[in-house]
Amino acid sequence: MFEHEIIAALQKSVKGEVRLEVPPDAKLGDFAFPCFSLAKELKKAPQVIAQDLAKSMHRPEIVREITAEGPYVNFFLDTTKVAKRVVERVFAQRKEFGASEKGKGRLAAIEFSSPNIGKPMHTGHLPSTLIGHSLGRLHEFHGYRVVRLNYLGDWGTQFGKLIHAYLTWGEKEKLEKEPVKYLVELYVKVTEESKKDLAHAEAARGWFAKLEKGDQMATGLWSKFKHYSVDEFRKMYAMLGIEFDSYNGEAYYAPKVESAIELLQKKGFAQLHDGALIVRIDGFDVPMMLKKSNGSTTYASRDVATLLDRIETIPFDVLLYCVGHEQSMHFQQLFSLMRKLGHGKNFVHVANGLYLLEGGGKMSTREGRTVFVEEVLNEAIALAKKTIEEKNPQLKRKDEVALQVAVGAIFFGGLLNDRAKDTVFDLNRFLSFEGDTGPYLMYTHARASSIITRAREFGLEPKASADFFVLKHPAEERVVKLMARFGQKTLDALNEYKPHVLAQYLIEFGRAFNEFYHACPCLSEPNEDVKRARLALIEASRQVLENGLRLLGITAPFEM
Repeated sequence: MFEHEIIAALQKSVKGEVRLEVPPDAKLGDFAFPCFSLAKELKKAPQVIAQDLAKSMHRPEIVREITAEGPYVNFFLDTTKVAKRVVERVFAQRKEFGASEKGKGRLAAIEFSSPNIGKPMHTGHLPSTLIGHSLGRLHEFHGYRVVRLNYLGDWGTQFGKLIHAYLTWGEKEKLEKEPVKYLVELYVKVTEESKKDLAHAEAARGWFAKLEKGDQMATGLWSKFKHYSVDEFRKMYAMLGIEFDSYNGEAYYAPKVESAIELLQKKGFAQLHDGALIVRIDGFDVPMMLKKSNGSTTYASRDVATLLDRIETIPFDVLLYCVGHEQSMHFQQLFSLMRKLGHGKNFVHVANGLYLLEGGGKMSTREGRTVFVEEVLNEAIALAKKTIEEKNPQLKRKDEVALQVAVGAIFFGGLLNDRAKDTVFDLNRFLSFEGDTGPYLMYTHARASSIITRAREFGLEPKASADFFVLKHPAEERVVKLMARFGQKTLDALNEYKPHVLAQYLIEFGRAFNEFYHACPCLSEPNEDVKRARLALIEASRQVLENGLRLLGITAPFEM
C-alpha cells in the first residue's frame, strides 16, 4: 500500500526500474531494495551501494528508519502514521478497500465448474468450481467485467453409454425417483459390463453416432438426462452462492464443429491419418484429433469450435479455462492452434490439481469411487449446526449460519493450498474452528463484530478520527502492517490466478488479529484514547476479513 512512496524516493537516486521485496524476517524491515543490479553500472559492490543509499536518499514520510543490511536497503515503516492512513482508508472505502481499477474497461471470461450431465456433481468438480468463482470475484474487485461460463459436459461417447445402459437395464420408476443417482448406477454398470463384453462398448459408440445424427430416440433420452442433471446443478450452485452467465455446453457447439473443421482444412492444418482427421501442432509428438476413424467428433474438435465461437461473440481481453492439470497438453495445443489461425488474444489455462479421497485415492465416477457434492454439503451443514448448538445454543438464524459455515469451510479448505497441487478432501479438518480453516476466520470475524456490538451498547462508535499515535504494542503494529498489505495480496492472487495467495494471507492476518485481541483489551482499557484507537482498529480488521473472505466466495457471519 505504501510501496509507491518508497519507490518514488528511490527513483530520485536510482536509474531504471525499482522493485521492492518483503524481507523474510520482520526484523530486517517492512520492505527491502536489492542493489545487485546497480553493481555493474556504478562499479561498486552491492553492499557499498546499499550503505550509500541508506545514508543519502530522501526518507519518505511514511518511513521511520532506513538501514543497510548486506546488499539490501531496508525500510521500516512508521506504524502510527501507517495506522492513521490505512484505517482512514478502510473506513472511507469499506467493501471496496483494497480494490483497484486495474481491469477498468476490460472483460474477463472465465470457464469453470463444467460438470458432466448424467452424473451428480461430485467433489472432483469442486477445485475448478471454487477457483473459478474466486477468480471471478477477484477480477470484478479490480475493475474487470466478468462473464462466467459453465461449459457443460453434455456430449460425447459417454452419452452413448448412458443411452445403451438405460435401454438395456433401465427402469423408468427408478429414473423418476432419483434420476441422476440412478444414471450413475447405470454408467458404472455399463462400464463394468463393457470390460467383460466388447459388444456393450460397440453398442454405446453406435448410440452416440445416432445421437450426432439426430436420431429421435437418442435425442429424446439425452434431453431427459440433461434436464434432470441441470436441475440438480442449479440447486447445488444456489447453495454455494454461484451464478453463471452461460450454461452452453458441448452440445450447443456441436453443430458448429463442421464449419470449424472446414476452416482448418481450408488453411491446410487438418489431415487424414489412419482414417482419423488430425492436426499436427509444432512441438508436440501427439497430434490433436478432430474426428475418429468412425467419423465421430472429439472433445478437441468441440473445443476448437467453442473457442472460435467465443472469439467471435465475446469481446474478452482474457479467457481463463479453470480445468485440471491433466488437460495441460490439450490447452497448449488449442492455444497454439488459435495463434496459427491469427488469434492473438490472451488465453490462460488455470490448471488445478485433484481432490483425493482420504488415504490418497483418486476419485472416479466410472469406478464408483466418488463423493457427491450434495452429500458433502448436507454432512457439512449438519456438523456445523452441531458445533453451533454446542458453542452458542442461543444463536438466532442457526440454519442460515450453519449453511454459511459449511460452504465457507468447503471453499476455504479447497482454496488454501496452491491450486496446482492435489488436495486430500478432509471435511472434518475443513470444518474445524481451529487451525488454518475457514471457520477459524469466520469465527474471528464474528469475534470482532461482537466487540463492535458491545461497544455500541456503551455508546462507543468506531471512528477513523481516533488518535492512532497511542498504538504502541507490537501486536497492534503487526495488525496495522498486515492490513496495509491487503490490497497488494488481492492483486497478487489475481495476477497469478492463485486464490491461495489471499487465503494464506488471511490466515496470517487472522492469527495477528487474535494475538492482538488477547494482548490488547479494548472495552476494559481505562485510557479512552487507547480504547477508541483499538476499537477503530478492530472494526477495520473486521472489514478486511469480510472483504477477503468474500473474494474467496465466503460470507462472513456477524454472529456464530
